[in-house]
Amino acid sequence: MRPRLLFSAAVVVAGLAAFHTQAVGAGHEAIPAVADSARAPGAVTVVYYFHGNVRCATCKKIEAYADEAVHEEFGKALEDGSLQWQVVNVDEPENRHFVQDFQLVTKSVVLVEYRDGKVVRFKNLDQVWQLVRDKERFVTYVQDATREFLAAG
Repeated sequence: MRPRLLFSAAVVVAGLAAFHTQAVGAGHEAIPAVADSARAPGAVTVVYYFHGNVRCATCKKIEAYADEAVHEEFGKALEDGSLQWQVVNVDEPENRHFVQDFQLVTKSVVLVEYRDGKVVRFKNLDQVWQLVRDKERFVTYVQDATREFLAAG
C-alpha cells in the first residue's frame, strides 16, 4: 500500500497537475538555497529528499536508496560541491516553504538547480514510490534522472 501524506489541501490541488521539470523565470521569487553558495558560487545542483515528521518504513527506504544512488554514482561531484545531497523535514517551520516551492504532495526526491543562490529549475522524481520495491530499478532511475538533469543544465 502506498502511503499518501498530504502536506496541505492547497498543495493537493496544485499537485494534481502533472509536472516533470519546472523552470523558474522572471517574475518568480527566488527560493532560498540550502546549498552552500560560498563553496560553489555560480551553479550547484541539490538532490533533496523531503519528508515529514511521520516516517514509515517505505519512506525511510526511499531516503536510503536515493542516498545510495547519489553517493554511489556522483562521488566526485559531491566532493567538489557541484552536487549536494540534502535531507529536509518539511514539517519544520523553516522548511515549510519547500512544500509550495516544489509542489510537494508526499515524501519526494527532487532535483534542483541553483545559480547564484536562486532556483533555475527543478524536477520531482515522481517514480520513486512505484520503484521502491525494486532497489536496482530505483537506484538506476535516480542515477539516470540525475545524470540527465545535470547534462541539461
